[in-house]
Amino acid sequence: MAPNSQLLVAKPVRLVRMIVAAVLMRLTVDTTTRMFYPFLPEISRGLGISLAQGGLLMSLRSSMIFLSPIFGAYTDRRGARNLLAVALIVQAGGLLWLSSATGFATAVPPILMLGLASSAFIPNLQAAVSERVAFERRGRVLGIIEFSWAITGLVILPIIGVVMTLQGWQAPLRVIALCSLAAAPLAFLLPSQRRPLAALRTGLRRSATVVLRSTSARGGIIVNGLMFVAAETFFVTYGAWMEQSFGMRPDQVGRIAAALGFAELIASTTSSLFIDRIGKRRGVGIGLVGMAVFMATLPLAGSLLPLAVAAMFLFTIFFEFSIVSNIGLMSEQVPTMRGTVLSLSAMASGVVRAGSATAGAALFEWRGITAATMFGVAGSLLAAFVLFRWVKERGDMPPAGEVASV
Repeated sequence: MAPNSQLLVAKPVRLVRMIVAAVLMRLTVDTTTRMFYPFLPEISRGLGISLAQGGLLMSLRSSMIFLSPIFGAYTDRRGARNLLAVALIVQAGGLLWLSSATGFATAVPPILMLGLASSAFIPNLQAAVSERVAFERRGRVLGIIEFSWAITGLVILPIIGVVMTLQGWQAPLRVIALCSLAAAPLAFLLPSQRRPLAALRTGLRRSATVVLRSTSARGGIIVNGLMFVAAETFFVTYGAWMEQSFGMRPDQVGRIAAALGFAELIASTTSSLFIDRIGKRRGVGIGLVGMAVFMATLPLAGSLLPLAVAAMFLFTIFFEFSIVSNIGLMSEQVPTMRGTVLSLSAMASGVVRAGSATAGAALFEWRGITAATMFGVAGSLLAAFVLFRWVKERGDMPPAGEVASV
């Protein structure tokens, strides 16, 4: 049996420790990221700004992803543990600052801090885990860690909705800030990263050049960006749609978020169980086509809440299945520079999210859910075209080596 195939049984204690630490840290980051979507109307009112200005804040948060390749190159050279701990501390500071902000101008600096923390944390945690797990089983491990995203929607967002209704919009931000501080030391439970000397000498410019020389990697980075046209448009507008079309309060929107969290749990579980068998590229394609189909059905719901929730539920399943599958796909495009690949991929998604958050909110205010969803459908279909035209399962550059021990 090859060393890589023994990975998940050779040192199970270290593997479990890595997964548990990763999930707990991700819960704080995912909650911080996700809470702004269903509760953006409530947070915007609390800050004294319009929904369109709230969408602009989300765009500013996403714009910090431009710095992600710097963090990725750092991870490729020195490992991710220190970076992950600092990111959680910065997140805590941003949440506390935002909870005392009033007006658009005072909300901008803490929002930028939250974007900076997310940009440093998520792709580099994925790179650190991918470094230690064989490609043949990486989809399963990454899928398990992505349960945190589903748990956030299923359990934490409904609680946040109730807390906001009873205590105001600032209270959840302060609680999550304390949780972020408590989670920061968990970064040091991850295994230390051992990189070859050549990687230690590789800077950001050289790393990015090598990655972008790969046609498959370039295509995968573009796909990762385009899939967020639909996702960001949906997540920015669905809370407002629920309010306007169905008269929902924040706690009721929180229950919708719980239903979507259950959809994400289904998708993450399905991906972790089957994506290594069906192929990561094929899995991403299935997800993208499903996203386009079910986002297109949202305007057809009209004032029928069950139909609207069903369409949202199915859209969320296909989006989550696609994004979880794509993490494994991107992790093997240029194996010796995973941090850079995943950070460039995250940057592409951030660029698209920055534009889509503003465009989605503006389209919703202009022509309602129909205009917003058509924008998202176009992004999903274009992503599927790029995927099947240029992206390969294992990239088109031979791996220089594989680290296969935890």
